[in-house]
This record gives sequence, C-alpha cells and structure tokens, in this order.
Amino acid sequence: MSKFIRIAAVCILTALMGFGLAQPASADVSIRDSKAADLYIRDEVPSLAQIEKQFAAFWNPNIGMDPKIEVTFNGPAARPALERVMETSKTMDFFSIQGRALAPINISGNTMTVNVHGVMAGFPATSSVYYYIRENGLWKYDFKAICADIQCQGNPDFGY
Repeated sequence: MSKFIRIAAVCILTALMGFGLAQPASADVSIRDSKAADLYIRDEVPSLAQIEKQFAAFWNPNIGMDPKIEVTFNGPAARPALERVMETSKTMDFFSIQGRALAPINISGNTMTVNVHGVMAGFPATSSVYYYIRENGLWKYDFKAICADIQCQGNPDFGY
C-alpha cells in the first residue's frame, strides 16, 4: 500500500508542477524574465537566488551594456572586452540559458567565489567558478579571475 501512496504522491506533484501550481525547490531563473535591477547585489552575504538572478540579467540581450559595466570590476576599462563577449549573448535567450549557483558561497573580505553551473534547455552545459569583488557595497564580477579560471580564448584585456 505504501508503494501505491508514493506513486500517487509523485503523480499529483507532477500534475501540480505541470499546471504551475507548485514550483521545484530551486526553480531556474529565466534570462527573458530578468531585469536590470537584478544585476545589483548589495547584501553583505548574497543568497544563491540573488546570484542566479544576476547571472540571468547579465546574459539577457535585452538589457543594455551600461548596467552590466556598472557591475563589472574596472568596468569602463573592461568595456571593449565585455562587448566582444556579449556579442554571443544575443543567442542566450534562444537556447534558454540559465545559471545555477551552488552552495557554499565563499566570502573573504571584499572577495567572493561561487560555483555556477550553466544550463542549456534544462541540461548541464558548463561549470565554472565565478569571482566577485565588492566595491562601494556592490558585488561586481571579476572577469579577469573568471577568464583565468575558464581559460577564455583570445586573452581578453579587462584593464587590470
């Protein structure tokens, strides 16, 4: 009898999720639903949800470069390199790209690292460590460290 109850519970949960009445514990943040305000993380210890929203907003092709430069360490000097990288973001929404931030978030002074798994159309695509520097209370991407970790092609210059 207990096996029947488990199967019935799974079927009911699946039906509820299908109708949108229940959400999985860690729902993916859609790029198309993100907004520029999601880029700005000021909490001393951000949540995984904040990091995922920031990731989605950063790769959203409908959000302009200026706010993305604001949340990038040494942003104005890094702009040319970021603009080249962002040329590919025009296809991100088409492929349903999402980022899943995984615990733990490691903070040491004004630096932070977190593991982010890229997901494309619901399937794992890539995994990397994202690096941040906190400047004037705002967590900013440290793309020089991120590129060193993932071995970016072309050795982009982020101005530091």
